[in-house]
Amino acid sequence: MQPEPPTINMRKNVFIAICLLTGWVKTLCAQSQCTVTHYDEFSGMAQWYVTQIVQDNQGMMWFATWNGLNRYDGYEFVCFKSRVGDGIDMASDRIQDMVLMDDGNLLCQVEGVPFIFDVKTCQFRTIADKQKAEYKSIFDDRQKKGREGEGAPYYIYEDHYHTKWKIGTNGSLTYLDAKSGQEIPYWAAGEQMPEVQYNTTDRNGNVWLCSHYGAYKLAFHKKAYNYFPQEKTSQIRSFYIDNKKRYWITSKDDATIRLFSADNRMLGYLGQDGNLHSQYTSFKEAVYTMTQDTKGVFWLGSRFNGLYKLEEQPNGTFHIESFQHKADNSYSLSDNSVFDIKEDRQGRLWIASFNGGLNCIEKPHQKEISFLNKNNVLKYPKDIAQRARQIFITKEGKMLLATTTGLMIADITSTKTRNITFKRHTKDAHRKNSLSNEATMYVAEDNKHRLYVCTESGGVNQIITQDLTADQLEFRHFNTSTGLPSDVALSAIPYGNQLLVVSNNQLIMLKPDSDDAQNYEAFFWKDRLRFSDATPTILPDGRTIFGLQDGAFTIRLSEIQKSTFVPPIALTSLSIENGQPNCAANALDTLILSPKERDITLRFAALDYSADNQILYAFRFGDGDEPWNHIGKDHSATFLDLKPGTYQLQIRSTNSDGVWVDNIRTMTIIVKPTFWETRWAQLLYTLLFAAFIWAILRTRRYIKTLNRRQRELHEAYLALLNANNAPQSNKRQQGTAATKPEMKPEDEAFMQRAMKFIEEHIGDSDINIGDMADATATSRSGLNRKMKSLLGVTPLDFIHEARIRKACQMLEAGCSVYDVAYNCGFTDPKYFGKCFKTEMGMTPTEYRNQH
Repeated sequence: MQPEPPTINMRKNVFIAICLLTGWVKTLCAQSQCTVTHYDEFSGMAQWYVTQIVQDNQGMMWFATWNGLNRYDGYEFVCFKSRVGDGIDMASDRIQDMVLMDDGNLLCQVEGVPFIFDVKTCQFRTIADKQKAEYKSIFDDRQKKGREGEGAPYYIYEDHYHTKWKIGTNGSLTYLDAKSGQEIPYWAAGEQMPEVQYNTTDRNGNVWLCSHYGAYKLAFHKKAYNYFPQEKTSQIRSFYIDNKKRYWITSKDDATIRLFSADNRMLGYLGQDGNLHSQYTSFKEAVYTMTQDTKGVFWLGSRFNGLYKLEEQPNGTFHIESFQHKADNSYSLSDNSVFDIKEDRQGRLWIASFNGGLNCIEKPHQKEISFLNKNNVLKYPKDIAQRARQIFITKEGKMLLATTTGLMIADITSTKTRNITFKRHTKDAHRKNSLSNEATMYVAEDNKHRLYVCTESGGVNQIITQDLTADQLEFRHFNTSTGLPSDVALSAIPYGNQLLVVSNNQLIMLKPDSDDAQNYEAFFWKDRLRFSDATPTILPDGRTIFGLQDGAFTIRLSEIQKSTFVPPIALTSLSIENGQPNCAANALDTLILSPKERDITLRFAALDYSADNQILYAFRFGDGDEPWNHIGKDHSATFLDLKPGTYQLQIRSTNSDGVWVDNIRTMTIIVKPTFWETRWAQLLYTLLFAAFIWAILRTRRYIKTLNRRQRELHEAYLALLNANNAPQSNKRQQGTAATKPEMKPEDEAFMQRAMKFIEEHIGDSDINIGDMADATATSRSGLNRKMKSLLGVTPLDFIHEARIRKACQMLEAGCSVYDVAYNCGFTDPKYFGKCFKTEMGMTPTEYRNQH
């Protein structure tokens, strides 16, 4: 069994942040940061004593240890070494040194003897004696150079960000400050690493070091954001830019309202006394939203204490007035939990409350303010969509209201507020293009004026229908099934042709035109960030500020750069019919399965070692035109009960920064058919089916012929009996009717004996089968079979028909019913009458009268 992939608990990850305080904002220094990861037997390595590290031409990392050769794909280690019976005379598994050869294979030294490891077949090969000296000299030269360089106590490395690092063999790490030119310690000797030796730098710029206690990987990066300072840890609820380019920041836990100038100077904390305080001051009520109307008046919505109206005074203070719900006043605010406020073109204020639906102030600047809502004249639902989160008003005057139970839409161009009606759009289980989730969070518009609905757990829904007032809206869905990293969408803002979506712990750059999405999560931020419901806002200096559960940070979106590294995809193992995994699968471009092989499991890996646990995968299987199946961070695919044919398996991935790259790996899979699945079998099936149909038709024809012959014989012998029993005057006329078909001689003799018996005993009422069998020289069963095969009737049935025919002749001759009955073998004239009527459809008397 292969070792399990290393987990976070197995690795010793250390994130180092260097920060400095400049003015009032805490920012990160411009130099890079470093993350160190330790690999040893607890990470899955076969042995902790590592002598050499090499990256091959395919991108795999190889570790020479004292317990064989270890391959690492970013997820798991696989150990390769000589086994008994493999023909490789290797003294031990201690690999002392290793070199990557020009042909891509690995030259290994074991107890002073060189061996070649074929990376395609994953097997060791012996070297001819005449070549051993040449290969051995390679290691001798390396050891000589190593001894000459033993005095160098460090290794100099310049990362992607042009920062120079000095990696000491004693485990220390320093960097060169670009401004001062001085070396600044990053960590001291032994703090993060023991004594180490530089081995290699992989294709993505990660430095690999070996030691007597495992291997170390140094990954270099920059922290992408600047933390926004605040006195106390608190959830940020809203940002707002006023008409003076000042920006406001409100928080939940400590209920503060901070005001900053356009040049980022803090102007103070707003207190409930209306003054701006230079020292930390709480507003006492958590403000969740704010807006400034066209007349410069500020409106603030609080979580529990209703609505606040702020009018700025010439001296810089604010006159504050509050509005709350009053149970005895239907024209008061419907609920004290205010989540959003928007002003329309008519100057009306629309207020979203979290427990009372929607409110409207038609004349916000008059002395007495009335709130129109469900409790009075506003035609808003009274029992549904009461928890409203956000209001969005289009340029055309359409209002979209995000609630926890659907999306509410209304045309608010009318000046008569009481005439405005609302339509609710929800998830429809029977309509694929309906809203994906009823718990809507936010409505956003991109730079192409397309509208998107962010949902609590259904991803992002683009509104396709042009007429927003339609009874049904069509939505296009972006979620985890289409490649979106998360189904949680708190809010969104436009950025170029993209939509920046805020999720719980990551930012997602959605590209609606290509269904592509890039995620910026913990690895990118180098921190565990949890975003709040605050809508990201662009500050006057061009930075964008984001709200967190414990604060806020700023970043310039134009400077968000992700890695462009394109990792190759390696096929790390192949298992057929749950058999032993083939670790040499990476050399396969075509896989041919025998007729008995129908189940396969394929493991793969994108060889990006910066953060392998952040890589996302997708595959498609078929003829190459199928949609991609996004499987997240899973890096295996299983196919069961494959049908015969040729398939194309295509695999693609992101890099460690979550960027989908052009690295499609294609494998052709040919499934051989069994004989019964070949065209020959199909031809055989066709022939058998045709033969079956022919046999059915032939049998039907034979049965028809047999039945016709039986009927002919039946009629012929009945006619013959009639002719023999008819009066002499009628025998000439019936002579032709007595002519019988040709028969086999033995059948003819049998029928002559049977006919003779019937003629002689047709008038006997006590006639039986036994007597007839004796007369025909057969058994009772033989008599039945013979009569059935020749005439299609039993002997008794034939005698019965012969008697009825004779009765007809006698009735036609004018004989009485009584005489006819007794002459035809019936002892009871009444019973004869019933039998005659059953056979002829009329009574004997009626028959005689008609003939």
